[in-house]
Amino acid sequence: MRPRPSLLSRSGLIVLVFIAACAGSVSAQSPDTARVVLPEIEIEAARATETEATAPYAVSVLARGPDRVALEADLSLATVLRELPGLWINDRGHFALGERLSVRGMGSRAAFGVRGVQVLLDGVPLTMPDGQAVLDVVDPVFVRRAELVRGPASRFWGNGGGGALFLSTAFFADRPALRARVLGGSHGARQAAFEASVPVGRHRFHVHASEFRRDGYRAHSAGRFSRAGLHGDLALDARTRLRLTAALAAQDVEHPGSLTRAQFEADPRGANPRFAETRAGKESLHAQAGATLLRDTGIGLFTVTAYGLSRTLDNPLPFAYIDLDRKAGGLRFMLRAARDRLRWGLGLDAAFQADDRRNFNNDAGRPGPDRRLDQRETVRDLAAFGFVSLPLAAPLRLTLSLRADHIRFAMTDRLLANGDQSGSRTFSAVSPAAGVGYRLGKLLFFANVSTAFETPTTTELVNRPDLTGGFNPDLGPQKVRGLEAGVRGALSGVPVRIDFAVFRLAVRDRLVPFQAEDDGRTYFRNSGANTHDGVEAAVTWSPRPWLTLRTVYAGSRFVFDDEALAGNRLPGIPPHRLFGDMRLERRGWWARLALERASAYFVNDANTERNDGYTVVDVYAGHAGLSVGRVRLQPFARIANLFDVRYSGSVSINAFGGRFFEPAPGRTVEAGLNVTL
Repeated sequence: MRPRPSLLSRSGLIVLVFIAACAGSVSAQSPDTARVVLPEIEIEAARATETEATAPYAVSVLARGPDRVALEADLSLATVLRELPGLWINDRGHFALGERLSVRGMGSRAAFGVRGVQVLLDGVPLTMPDGQAVLDVVDPVFVRRAELVRGPASRFWGNGGGGALFLSTAFFADRPALRARVLGGSHGARQAAFEASVPVGRHRFHVHASEFRRDGYRAHSAGRFSRAGLHGDLALDARTRLRLTAALAAQDVEHPGSLTRAQFEADPRGANPRFAETRAGKESLHAQAGATLLRDTGIGLFTVTAYGLSRTLDNPLPFAYIDLDRKAGGLRFMLRAARDRLRWGLGLDAAFQADDRRNFNNDAGRPGPDRRLDQRETVRDLAAFGFVSLPLAAPLRLTLSLRADHIRFAMTDRLLANGDQSGSRTFSAVSPAAGVGYRLGKLLFFANVSTAFETPTTTELVNRPDLTGGFNPDLGPQKVRGLEAGVRGALSGVPVRIDFAVFRLAVRDRLVPFQAEDDGRTYFRNSGANTHDGVEAAVTWSPRPWLTLRTVYAGSRFVFDDEALAGNRLPGIPPHRLFGDMRLERRGWWARLALERASAYFVNDANTERNDGYTVVDVYAGHAGLSVGRVRLQPFARIANLFDVRYSGSVSINAFGGRFFEPAPGRTVEAGLNVTL
């Protein structure tokens, strides 16, 4: 590692002034681009088993058109995806831990990366067979489509299926397109990005790359990210297509750690002294590739996907220097068909993960001479699944799904000074689901019951409180049963789309994080049960072609059921979250106002400490294109946290010594230029 008046009243005033300033100039405006009604696209987050119009479960789709991708200066998934109801993303304000992502409370335990939610990038699973995902390879500035299954999804993806998020960065054009973008801003942010889309006969290709550096809002939080991606869509013949994808990410970042409340209030830009002294941070290199063959057979559509990835990690932390080398891959087979309104599908999945893990003492940010852990951990997952969708009556349809997983964890101990800790753990699970959908005009009413399971990850199994090697024999899987009902679609006669759902999750043998020392190491235990009740609502209104308003709300009551903590709230999740968004366009000029409100929430199981609620306002502006010869120039800018609110955007749950708080940046200004050929 190498070192480097009230808020709400002001928010309302900004909204009114913004509308007033734009209303006169756009009142006579005709739309800049034609609005086209596109056919329903299959939901890849649900294995393409349904479309948004037919899926009998809560699912959200976010499509970001070329102008949004070019003109929005969002540099994190937390801002790119915040209009998806039911999704809560903690942006820790630095790169070292990645963004914590949770769906209806599933995944909230993650000390770093993502747990409990399946994430895929362009068809390649980022969630490993052990249920852990790292999102370093996802470049937010190129995300064009996001699909979210907002509930138990193990019937589609198996382990860690508390929800499913499918991200797509591919951009295929019918004629050559070239784009470059530069951006600079507060806290030393600077970014350069490039992409090109090229058709070659019947085939199409897309490539993108970016470099992002930031000095950091907090001390000891500088970082660098380099990313690249490649996509191909090849038409082999009239009935066969081949889709290719590859992605690469390299990072070198510092880790400031979390703060106590006193430290946060005195200096939110400070770092945890132990993390700075030990030069905590992360260097990693992640590469992945995948190929999907689609063949229209006489029976139905047959698809086979093969993928593989490699990840190396050097991770100095106060308690150890972690050296990890990961190899993973898998195969997916699926056959699906539709005959006389009957739809069905069968599939087989196989996946493997192999981690070579070595821990040393941390010698000022370098591996010291004391080798504390040296072992090879492997995970293998074999699964079979199927679904059938039956028409019960003209507008009523029943969908049944079932998946069976067999997952084996094995560990070979290479450090025998304290005895041979080699061993294995095996977990099996059956994940059924059933749902009904009733179509009424443009609205779909739905209800379903579903299940999910979540094994401990390899990291959680080897982090034993007794500090010995091997897997923790006392740690088992977490199980979830879910029930939900809702409605989504367009209202007849008015330009309004709605998405509403109510749900209950019963979580058993939940996996709970805790810390025993002030060194940042997190351990896990199974402890009792939770009940998650909630409501999600999203309304999109386009009263004029130049004006779109969107409101997203999530209300939840996630509580412990076990005797010791009965009635306590699940930490890390605000009970109320509100997002409001207004977009305006006029003769190429584009503006957006976004408001996000999160209520106060607890940061520990005992509910003795809270993270304060906050409201932040972001303002965006840009121009869709100023032509200079064959070159199109698109300037853009953003002011994030307009009112410079001091708040903690993320927390370290159950942290030792009260170090719960991970401060978010204050007011941030970013501006850039997009150049298109």
